[in-house]
Amino acid sequence: MHVGSLIAAGRDCEILDAGPGRVVRRSRHGRTLEREAAVMRHARRHGFPAPEVFDADGSDILMERVDGPSLLAEMVRAPGDAPRRVRVLTALLRDLAGVRAPGWLQAAPGCPGDRLLHRDLHPANVLLSADGPRVVDWADAARGAADADVACTWLLLATTPADPSLEAHRAAMMAAFLEDADAAAARPYLGAMADRRRADRNITDAEKAGIEDFLAEHARP
Repeated sequence: MHVGSLIAAGRDCEILDAGPGRVVRRSRHGRTLEREAAVMRHARRHGFPAPEVFDADGSDILMERVDGPSLLAEMVRAPGDAPRRVRVLTALLRDLAGVRAPGWLQAAPGCPGDRLLHRDLHPANVLLSADGPRVVDWADAARGAADADVACTWLLLATTPADPSLEAHRAAMMAAFLEDADAAAARPYLGAMADRRRADRNITDAEKAGIEDFLAEHARP
């Protein structure tokens, strides 16, 4: 695929300009992204706001360019408004719970069910376009219980290091999240989501310790 300048980059993928209204998401390590593209197409066909996919070829996805800041960027820009903005996540989780996963998608360990799970739905993976939010980065998508996705987002919000401007508002953010989310239904899946998180070789020992503290407080019946 013909690409232009680099727009953004993460640990595994980079986003490259591909002309008006289009970008290419490319794996830096040659990992095939065709399954990820198929998941995005499935989510979008079922009314969930994933970016439109135009083509997928090996390690490249040609997709809709979403113009707008991430939810995280908006929270950092106005930290006092972060608790209200967290409710965007709970609304998206409710909508995603209504989407049945395709039968070919792998099952999430310890989370039996038939719903489409994102398993990485946090503020940096929500882009705020003029037409509403778009959820990006579907690399970890799986099939399972919808409440497992709530548990994953709960864990990420509570234990992932935040921008310094947001730390003072973390408690209020968590309170807002739990006002809208069903903590009791999500709690049984916290252990499975924590196991996934701890297995990520990119997380620090401090994050692992934070996960243990979180589980000690919240993962009880």
